[in-house]
Amino acid sequence: MCFRVECKQCGKTSWGGCGKHLTNLYAGIEQGKHCMCRSWPGVVVPNQQQGTTATQQQSPASAFASASGDVLLSYNLTI
Repeated sequence: MCFRVECKQCGKTSWGGCGKHLTNLYAGIEQGKHCMCRSWPGVVVPNQQQGTTATQQQSPASAFASASGDVLLSYNLTI
């Protein structure tokens, strides 16, 4: 199970635990309060500079988090 922890470097909210529940944990943290000193695997993190989204998990699949917190995978296959 994943849980909130305070980052000792920046003081914002980071995570501890197994890493399998990060989409729900990330969604429950107020915008701007997320620690970015450590990655959030599988979470779509908004790009603050351009207002677009970037994922931290790219190849071979791209991950997208839905409003319910589910992670959807999109595969690019060449046959």
